[in-house]
Amino acid sequence: MMTTRTHHAGLAAIAVLKMVKGVLLLFLGLGLLKLVHAEIATLFSLLIEALYLNADSWFIHGLVLKVDALQPHGVWIAGVISLGYAGLMLVEGVGLWLEFSWAAYLTVVSTSLLIPVELYEIIDRVTLLRVGALLLNLVIVGYLLSQLKHHHLRKRAG
Repeated sequence: MMTTRTHHAGLAAIAVLKMVKGVLLLFLGLGLLKLVHAEIATLFSLLIEALYLNADSWFIHGLVLKVDALQPHGVWIAGVISLGYAGLMLVEGVGLWLEFSWAAYLTVVSTSLLIPVELYEIIDRVTLLRVGALLLNLVIVGYLLSQLKHHHLRKRAG
């Protein structure tokens, strides 16, 4: 007789969030690696034209200057970092979906490491997005710690 296992809603939500972020970072990383030897400034200018953006605005002009200053090595490093972070997000997401305790520990550690950076960014400039990201990460860490404390997760794979 097979028993059906239900997911904890919180774990499932965190797992899906991690997997979505992982897939997005995977596409970003692959896109950056594809752009390493491309003429990025030209491609960016074409994108601005295609989106009918005002190239004379200070914001777009600033972005054009930053994109123009990008070096292939920097784009390659950003692509590799994005792919590595995508791998971490996907491992966390799948592990949390399967409700393994190691995934909760990994997620608690990796998410907690971001909290000082998020606090620094908020001190630098308070925005709703920054405060929201910090609060979300604090909720995730707190929830996973409570799940670990109450032994709601599987101890080993299998």
